[in-house]
Amino acid sequence: MEKYVVAALYQFTSLPDFENHQKPLQKACDDNHVMGTLLLAAEGINGTIAGSRTGIDAVLTYIKTQIPGCDTLDHKESFAVEKPFYRMKVRLKREIVTMGVEGIDPNEIVGDYIEPEDWNEIISDPDVILIDTRNDYEVSIGTFKGAIDPETQTFREFPDWVRKNPDITKDKKIAMFCTGGIRCEKASAFMKKEGFDTVYHLKGGILKYLENMPEESSLWDGECFVFDQRVSVGHGLALGDYDMCHACRHPIDEKEKASSYFIAGVSCPKCYDNQSPTQKKRFAERQKQIDIARVRGEEHLGQKKTGRQKAG
Repeated sequence: MEKYVVAALYQFTSLPDFENHQKPLQKACDDNHVMGTLLLAAEGINGTIAGSRTGIDAVLTYIKTQIPGCDTLDHKESFAVEKPFYRMKVRLKREIVTMGVEGIDPNEIVGDYIEPEDWNEIISDPDVILIDTRNDYEVSIGTFKGAIDPETQTFREFPDWVRKNPDITKDKKIAMFCTGGIRCEKASAFMKKEGFDTVYHLKGGILKYLENMPEESSLWDGECFVFDQRVSVGHGLALGDYDMCHACRHPIDEKEKASSYFIAGVSCPKCYDNQSPTQKKRFAERQKQIDIARVRGEEHLGQKKTGRQKAG
């Protein structure tokens, strides 16, 4: 039985007093036994939370009624058998998704939203340049067929990649996508500011596409990385096949777990040569404590971090 409701959400809205919403929002989540991470900034709210049906509904109602501009908040739901998060944290940030470019406001200017049902037609147009705005570790396990991978390690690198790429010219039609839609809203706002005329982005992101699009009609290849303990999801938002290396935080498959370089909690083929002996020793001790806690039926602090900022 799927026990937990997982809600991914964001809303760009003007919150000049966003700091004042931190404690009441934290209390609303705690009172309803909801866990995860929510980010608050002057530009809005972003994050992923998980809990019971009743708890999630209560927190979503709180956000829609108590945080200005969030009354039309749209969220994406999936489900999990095991607890996706182990604590709740409402964080204050400069940006709800960090691009690092001043003056980018999706409330002022943004690209054209494309519904999941219409996405295949857009990206099948040979005159459209399809760009995956996510980071390299996310793209590595799945993307849309024919998409360009910018090979970025953080979203901050995306603007420079656009500006320096000779193939991304302002006379081209651009289509972009990301996990839940938030990065594309900001990326499309950036590109419109840069002078690109035709900019499309997938409404609701990959998650909404995988939820709505029948697998037999899908142009998605692979799985979608998610920022919680599930690691990845597939069509219908079913639990994926990937695990996570708890040393470097990259997704790993069964083949990589069978490698001699994979040591649970310590290393994987992606990071084995990058870990110092001191790091490996520390990671091994952490894994030992996690294993002891698991045998006792307890949670260990070493299990509680997904290691990456919530995005979308």
